[in-house]
Amino acid sequence: MRNVLKILKLYKEKVDLNIRFQYEFPIDQNIFSEIEIKNLSKAKNIYESNVMLKNIIEKKYKNIINTEKIDFWIINEWWWIKSFKMNQYNIDKIRKFKIQLWKNKLSKDSFNTISSLSKIASFLRPKDFVIYDSRVIYTLNRLILKYENRESLTYKYYPIPNGRNKIISDFDIKTIINLKHIKNYINNENVYIPEQEAYFKYCDFIKSTVNQVFWPNAEPYELEMLLFTIADKEIFQDIKKHIKLSIS
Repeated sequence: MRNVLKILKLYKEKVDLNIRFQYEFPIDQNIFSEIEIKNLSKAKNIYESNVMLKNIIEKKYKNIINTEKIDFWIINEWWWIKSFKMNQYNIDKIRKFKIQLWKNKLSKDSFNTISSLSKIASFLRPKDFVIYDSRVIYTLNRLILKYENRESLTYKYYPIPNGRNKIISDFDIKTIINLKHIKNYINNENVYIPEQEAYFKYCDFIKSTVNQVFWPNAEPYELEMLLFTIADKEIFQDIKKHIKLSIS
């Protein structure tokens, strides 16, 4: 996706993640050691503290056998998804998801909660997996639609997970995609990557392009954080400015 890549490079030059990335998290004394808490408190900004957090939790996953407390802290506290309760059903769901990561194929049940589960994957193996949620997919699908699929369906889109963001729900990208490819929709042609494959294809895209967008040795989560950051402002403003609807 050469055109998308060019645009992402431009966004990278315009958007300083050290300033724009604003996702604070609570520091739990039951999860982190005194040294880890001290180091996190020394971070220059929120972006840097989140990068530091990746390294800290990745090490914990490598050294701890029972990771349930960490798994649910990531979903419940770091990402503020309180509805994903620590119960046997969800413990089993996370366990199955981790097995599926190794097989490169997700079940429908896992993909139904990919916004939550991918948070765990992004800490478990940050060089291989990144977060797949409504904001990053909103951004990526919009860029594909505008810069790659202007004339025809050249690239398929990524299935869109449910999100809590009002802007994203008000300007539903799935509806915009369906209207753009109305002939495909009428003919029941699927314009989306299959759900079982989508997460892995998305991670592959991020890994294969991050060094071109940023710099050599850049980490995959840097590009994911850029996609997340520009969703509410740059992408939303672009949609408001360029989307036109005529009803006949």
